[in-house]
Amino acid sequence: MFLDIAIKSIIGGLLIGIVSTLAQKNPTLGAIIMGIPLVSFCTLAIMYYSGTDYQTFKTFCYQTVYFVAISLVFFPLFASTYQHVNFWISLLSSAGLTAVLFYCFYKFIG
Repeated sequence: MFLDIAIKSIIGGLLIGIVSTLAQKNPTLGAIIMGIPLVSFCTLAIMYYSGTDYQTFKTFCYQTVYFVAISLVFFPLFASTYQHVNFWISLLSSAGLTAVLFYCFYKFIG
C-alpha cells in the first residue's frame, strides 16, 4: 500500500511541477496542459489496474463532469479578485467559495 501511495504521489508531483514551470514561461501552454485531464487519465488507469468495477467507473466519470463544471467558477473569480486584493486573500476566498459550491452540490446529489 505504501508503494502505491508513493507512486501516485510522485506522478502527481511531476504533473504539478511540469505545469507550473511551463505556465511561468508560457501561460497559454500551461493552461492548455492544465485543461487536459491528465490526473483523470492517471486515476482511471490506476482504477483499472486495481480491478475497479464498471459502476464505480461510471459514477466517477459522471461526478467528475459535475465537479469540474463547478470548479470552473474558481478561475474567473480568482482572476477578478486578484486585481483588487492580495494574492492569498484572492486565492483563499475563491477556493472557499468553490468549496461551498462543492458542498452544496454534494448535499444535493447525496
